[in-house]
Amino acid sequence: MKKLSIVTICYNEPNLDCTCQSIVNQTWQDFEWIVIDGGSNKETLDVFEKYKYRIDKFISEPDNGIYNACNKGIKLATGEYIHFLNAGDCYFNNNVLQNVFSQSQYNEDVLYGELEFVNYKKNKNIISEQPKIDKYYLINNCILTPASFIKLDLFYKYGLFNENYKIVSDYEKWVIFFKNNVLFKHLNVVIAKFDTTGISSNKKYQKLHMEERHDVVKKYFTKDEINKALSLITMKYSFIENIFSIKNHPNKKHKVITILGIHIKIRRKFNA
Repeated sequence: MKKLSIVTICYNEPNLDCTCQSIVNQTWQDFEWIVIDGGSNKETLDVFEKYKYRIDKFISEPDNGIYNACNKGIKLATGEYIHFLNAGDCYFNNNVLQNVFSQSQYNEDVLYGELEFVNYKKNKNIISEQPKIDKYYLINNCILTPASFIKLDLFYKYGLFNENYKIVSDYEKWVIFFKNNVLFKHLNVVIAKFDTTGISSNKKYQKLHMEERHDVVKKYFTKDEINKALSLITMKYSFIENIFSIKNHPNKKHKVITILGIHIKIRRKFNA
């Protein structure tokens, strides 16, 4: 059995080559690479053709959305842990997997590190800082899936991604894991780079995202828990700022990046 299954979801991604290079150039290679393509154009498939020597399992066919594609990948995976590195994202450097897995044995079910958010248009980047997970954190925030390694058997214990949600099924899965006392371990490692370009202009999904997230919160948390979580927020956001914003935290030591209602405290200032 491989230690890790890497699942890459793709559909006509222009930055695909960066993703592929970051995978094949890892110094630690005890993983299988599963590609679930949604029926991309020839240009995209030609990129995958360059890396077919390293791709272990490949599907290219129409799907019913990202979570349908993720579930296909889960069903093909055989590793102890699974990591979703979607097309357009890439590992932070070539030693990420070496740093996480080469000399460490974990008892925990979910390993989560840091994620670099990159805005290529403005040549700026920030690195998230995820604290210890508790219910109040989960109500207001979200664990960053591209920076997380999940034991594969959790999906067989607690179910695959809910395909009724189009945007927040991964968020719901984190809540379900937490509610079932799954063990989490924070890693002081930057795992991946996540391209934020265009998020603030993708207006057609903003309302749906907020509606789905509110539905999940109400489904799994009591009114008292929600009110307590909201009382812990010291920053005020307008509707637009809840969609996408970067603000100084009141402690003046951090910034807070907000993407579609998720508030993430960061520990590195923007690069010039």
